[in-house]
Amino acid sequence: MKMAFRPTDSWRWYFDNEYDSLMLEISSEMLFRCNYASKILIPDVFNEFSFSVDDATAYYQFYDSCQSLALTDSQKIELSINAIVAANFLKPQMPKSWYFSQQPMLYQPKVADIVTVNMQETGQQICLLVVEAGENASLCIIAQSTFIAMNKTFYFSEAIKVMNDRLALVNTLVETENSIGSEHEQLELKAIS
Repeated sequence: MKMAFRPTDSWRWYFDNEYDSLMLEISSEMLFRCNYASKILIPDVFNEFSFSVDDATAYYQFYDSCQSLALTDSQKIELSINAIVAANFLKPQMPKSWYFSQQPMLYQPKVADIVTVNMQETGQQICLLVVEAGENASLCIIAQSTFIAMNKTFYFSEAIKVMNDRLALVNTLVETENSIGSEHEQLELKAIS
């Protein structure tokens, strides 16, 4: 897969007071506006600074993880850049795990994992991208379209801290379903012969 949108050393972060938002200047013709309110950002973002090598490394890590998601390329780019902002520039948050059910098995997430949570009210599965993995709780961003839970609207790329006992790795669920299917097919073949 070829990615036309590549970080360069000319990219720079700056805070735009008019929009009350952290911006990433990609070029003189292209700006990216981060979707986090200034009140939840650390004070460091109110200065101009370059897009670092660490930022570029994180960008590729998050972007690669997003390939398994049913998103457009521009949404994957947006999610990846907002993941960098959430990981580096958000003030510490308290977990808001009450929206989600506890998983049957405890999972220890890693940065850039695509995980799912089950909604407490409906059981609906929601996809998240882990941006900061903690021992007991991890900071994630919403990796799908808008949804409502307990009368609160959650938006694409919105940050939420979740207890790890609510998270399940997406790949594990897919592999489990596939292996069950394979065993079932093998049983049917044995029964036929």
